[in-house]
Amino acid sequence: MGTTIMRATLVRGSDLRSRTRDAAVTRAQRDRVTWSCTVRSVIVRPMIGEWAVPRIERIETVEGRRLARLSVPGLAGDLHQDLGRHSLVVEIEGSLQGDQERDDFLNAIRDPFKAGDPVTFVADITTATELEQVLIEHLDVREVNSYAGGFRYLIRLRQYVEPPEPPPLIDDLGADLLPELDELAGLADLALDLPGLLGDIPTIGDPAPPLREALAGVEAAVAPLQDLFASLGSTFA
Repeated sequence: MGTTIMRATLVRGSDLRSRTRDAAVTRAQRDRVTWSCTVRSVIVRPMIGEWAVPRIERIETVEGRRLARLSVPGLAGDLHQDLGRHSLVVEIEGSLQGDQERDDFLNAIRDPFKAGDPVTFVADITTATELEQVLIEHLDVREVNSYAGGFRYLIRLRQYVEPPEPPPLIDDLGADLLPELDELAGLADLALDLPGLLGDIPTIGDPAPPLREALAGVEAAVAPLQDLFASLGSTFA
């Protein structure tokens, strides 16, 4: 699965001018750098929550899409299925000088970093994006000896996406069948009350006594025949 990435970077104007001096570029190039510094002036100061990030040298966004690459035999090129985009990533890099600035910076950034809760973020570079809240994904701090009290930092923010609402306990599927289900429930209630619907049923007594009397008469009538068959049997024996 491939990823398409778009990067946007803003660099502090003083850093651009220092690079211009170090490279000893031509006057025309200096004019272009000066124009770049003018149009890239910050309108909205980058803020994480209520905290304004100090002394920024570089701020960069990285955006990408999730593309599933499908290779087809005999086809020149690949087919791609768009699976949506990744969360937008913002990287902020800067430097501070002095113990007080370092301590203020660490106290301000480490509390939300340890909490792990989403915080708001605003900056010019996130214009025309859907970025509202971020998670502080990575924090890198370094003390350097290139200048007195030197301190550098790198903050990586990742776009926070609100998780979807959980499905209801009872699915809405089949809600249009509720009237029919109520009708079936009414029929079931009627079936339970079936004896009441049939009315009074006459009591049927025990039929065995009359049958016993009839069988006793039959036995009395056939008794002589049994004696006759018994005598005949003894005669021919």
